Amino acid sequence: MAEPDSELTGATVIVAGAGGEGIGTGCCEAAMAAGADIVAVDLSSDELDKLDFLPRPVAKVKADLTDPDTPAAVVQAALDAHGRIDGLINVAGGTRIDDFGSLVNIDHQGWDRVMANNLRYVAFLNRAVAQAMIDAGDGGAMVNVSSVSSLASQPFLAAYGAAKAGLNSLTRTMAVEWGSHGIRVNAVAPGTITTPRAGDSESPEAAKRAIPLGRRGHPAEIAAAAVFLLTPRASYITGQVLAVDGGMSVKLAMLGDDNAPVFVTDPEVRNRMIGTGPR
Repeated sequence: MAEPDSELTGATVIVAGAGGEGIGTGCCEAAMAAGADIVAVDLSSDELDKLDFLPRPVAKVKADLTDPDTPAAVVQAALDAHGRIDGLINVAGGTRIDDFGSLVNIDHQGWDRVMANNLRYVAFLNRAVAQAMIDAGDGGAMVNVSSVSSLASQPFLAAYGAAKAGLNSLTRTMAVEWGSHGIRVNAVAPGTITTPRAGDSESPEAAKRAIPLGRRGHPAEIAAAAVFLLTPRASYITGQVLAVDGGMSVKLAMLGDDNAPVFVTDPEVRNRMIGTGPR
């Protein structure tokens, strides 16, 4: 088996949502470090130019991923640049301040925008890339960046949670439909990640309460998981949603700051669980 720093040598990987110096940029960096040639897609030319720090040039595609013409253009750009497509990582998506609020107040335009940015474009970009992979006959791998919001209820961010849950389902369907062509499709579900866009507004104390590992994640940690799923080391993994969240998704909401159930108030019982008394 190839060494981790060369196992994607000769492969062409498309990163959708490559700019912003966050998860997308991290995925470009990690995939290139593994030897891949990168086709970087972003809405902003300025953000694409920030990828010039990478040790090798990337093929840059400025495009609106929600435009119906974009999938074909991205595929053609990748084939023109490198003659093949071996991997795809969909990072673009997310939310904005206007998306937060009660479900009873959301309008059709807001709902449709969130779905277009987080679910619809993935369906059609993946479809176009899959067809290119099927035509080439060499298989490939895709990774969709989901969210821990897809794994539990997301009050006051209903459209985003629904879109990411739909993305998980889409990932599984693609894995089944395209598996016979040697195409693997998986998803990575990040927790709270410190990025230039998301910031780091959560206090260390809040992170310790919400996250078993006690801190927010870093883009490189999501990128490492996504790129791993593209490599031969993940050759028998498909249709899976990998939570990379510091344990957020497995911590029950009923647990308090000390990780003991909040409804357990008997001092003796609490002492047995988290104290130094009799056990």
